[in-house]
Amino acid sequence: MPVTVKSQILNAAGGALVPGIAAAMCLPIVMFSLMGYDINPAFVLAPLIAIALLMNFGRTGLAYLSAGVMGLISIMVANKVSADGELIKHVFSMVLIMFAPSFLFLGKYISKSSDISRVFYWLSLFSSLFLIVVAARIFYLEQDVRIYLGPFGLAAMNAEFLGLPVFATFGVLSLAYLVCLQAMIICGTLIAGKTNKAVSLLMWVALFCATFLIIGSDSRSAQVLLVWIVGSIVFYAIRNSDYRRNALIAIIAVVIAFAVTYARGMDGGRMVNSIEAISAQKHWKKKADEFATGRIELAIEGVKEVVASPIIGSGFSGYGRYSTEGKSQALIANTSTHIYYLTLLWKGGLIFFIPFMAMILLNLKSAITGTKMTEKSPERFFAWAAVLMAFGPMAMAWDILIVPSAGAVAFFLFGLLGGLKNQVQKV
Repeated sequence: MPVTVKSQILNAAGGALVPGIAAAMCLPIVMFSLMGYDINPAFVLAPLIAIALLMNFGRTGLAYLSAGVMGLISIMVANKVSADGELIKHVFSMVLIMFAPSFLFLGKYISKSSDISRVFYWLSLFSSLFLIVVAARIFYLEQDVRIYLGPFGLAAMNAEFLGLPVFATFGVLSLAYLVCLQAMIICGTLIAGKTNKAVSLLMWVALFCATFLIIGSDSRSAQVLLVWIVGSIVFYAIRNSDYRRNALIAIIAVVIAFAVTYARGMDGGRMVNSIEAISAQKHWKKKADEFATGRIELAIEGVKEVVASPIIGSGFSGYGRYSTEGKSQALIANTSTHIYYLTLLWKGGLIFFIPFMAMILLNLKSAITGTKMTEKSPERFFAWAAVLMAFGPMAMAWDILIVPSAGAVAFFLFGLLGGLKNQVQKV
């Protein structure tokens, strides 16, 4: 097939796929339930991801598949060492961990046929529709953003989209972090200024809604990430004088959201309450763990179990796979260390962790190389800002990159950056 014909086919396919992919990832609506987990439309993209992986297979894809194979070996060996009768559950745990990273290959595939500005446009558009509808309902009902559900006080956002519940099985952070990423994407499109006035106004309102939802979510880490978002806007404006007016407009949306939240009766929230609660504690470890809502204990126990089984990990089980001695029931009930990279090592051991991290590093190298080869743009900058935010502070605060909502968006953007060289080759 001639190169020009092949290029035309890719362009046509990419043009049709991008809106559908953007809708599936930015409208996290519950579709059906499988084994107790709420499933969002991102799962429908699985066949397309498989095609993207095969059409873009290379060292990165080989590392990804190797991690999957090594993960299965980890499960089988751990089951031989300490069978717990939940082999299928551990396999599904590995599949869930591997699903969000597969969006990296979808991003690389889409980069062949669509410029990053076009991808950002559709992601921003569907994100805007989602954020505005969710926030408008909360304003209309005069509710606070966050409510508590269940006998144990487990938190979830009171977010609905046109009467449908939002995918947030894994807690409030699943949605709060997605909103942070959506806000960053919207900033890229809004500051680029390539849309008409009506769409720009829509995205400005959406950025206001995103800030409102983040502040009200009572997720302390998400609130801190607002500093990252605003800092990214300010940094870009300082470096690029042509976009300072649009950047100022974006910051105004954030400031107004703070003012509206305060006017509606914003109190100290968990951030202030947590600081006040731990101020009376004398032991530094207890102070830190109370502020981190148990994360210190989870991390310490996770490290201990990694040291005890560094090669095969826990076989994608939870705490106490090999010994429950000295562990509380609350700890054993957890299935995560809340630090993404530690969770990967703890779950699958070095045989899984090494090829998985090789996949990330190989794509990082491609992204850095592609960035040097392609033209600067607000979309490219805010894609990097979103990826660094997701793989940095987000990943260190919670295992968000496992969740097929924010995690899928983060790996998709990472794949787009990793495929930037395709734009140069296409030209």
